[in-house]
Amino acid sequence: MKALIALGLTITFFFPQASKAANHSVAGNITYVSGDVVVLRGDNEEPLVKNQLVFSSDTIITGKFGRVRLSMRDGSTISIGRLSRISISDFHVKNRSLMSGLFNMLWGKARFVVSHLKLANASFSVKTSTAVLGVRGTSFIVSLDMPENVIGHLNARQIRPDPMPTTTLLNEGRLAVKALPKGGEILLKAGQLAVVGKDGKIKIRPFTPQELKLLDMEFSDTPGSAAMAPPVIGKPKIMVPTVVQGPSVQMGTTVIPGGRAQQAPTTIQVPVSVQPPVITMMPAN
Repeated sequence: MKALIALGLTITFFFPQASKAANHSVAGNITYVSGDVVVLRGDNEEPLVKNQLVFSSDTIITGKFGRVRLSMRDGSTISIGRLSRISISDFHVKNRSLMSGLFNMLWGKARFVVSHLKLANASFSVKTSTAVLGVRGTSFIVSLDMPENVIGHLNARQIRPDPMPTTTLLNEGRLAVKALPKGGEILLKAGQLAVVGKDGKIKIRPFTPQELKLLDMEFSDTPGSAAMAPPVIGKPKIMVPTVVQGPSVQMGTTVIPGGRAQQAPTTIQVPVSVQPPVITMMPAN
């Protein structure tokens, strides 16, 4: 080294820049992906693919027909439906037991199936613009409409969307629902649905099997499901117009016994002309 310095040489070492994801812990991996799904990681945006790792601080955005399922390191699963944006703000595991998990959900639909929290001080929370949902071994669905002030949902970097009501449907377990910013807190029971309004009020009622079925379709892997198929614009109706012409009467000479020959109708023809069918679209119900 001294000889090199004596010669006036300067040596510069270049090291490849480590991925920003390497600075964050692995939260889980992608077990299913369909349609347009991207991950925001720092200043980078890239499409998500099956078996790809996801990290704490990642933001996942799905498009019009995008869906994705995450398998977390503690065994929990998260299914994200169409037109959704969810950030993994924090996820730490010790010996495969969750210590802390926090998800920020700005809009969309997601189903969380959370493994039982084994550690006494463990926490798993989902935060929206109007609520904080705290769980301990729970299966639930969260739904928020996309705010009107968000433009370009797939690559939107909107960090302050308008507050939207939060709808939560609890399948099983316990779920603490707290309204933001300074609303009340309730404990939701299995079979109940809670709506947290922008005014901080919480409304609770039982959910119907049909409501659960419709939400489940958002996360279905079955081809032709609501999540995969484009929205129905209208119902086809086939109309077959039939044009009937007036009867054609052919006159002939008929001899009536005891009288004179006279003109009388002998043949009546009724031609029917059928046009090709016309297909029209009726408005969807």
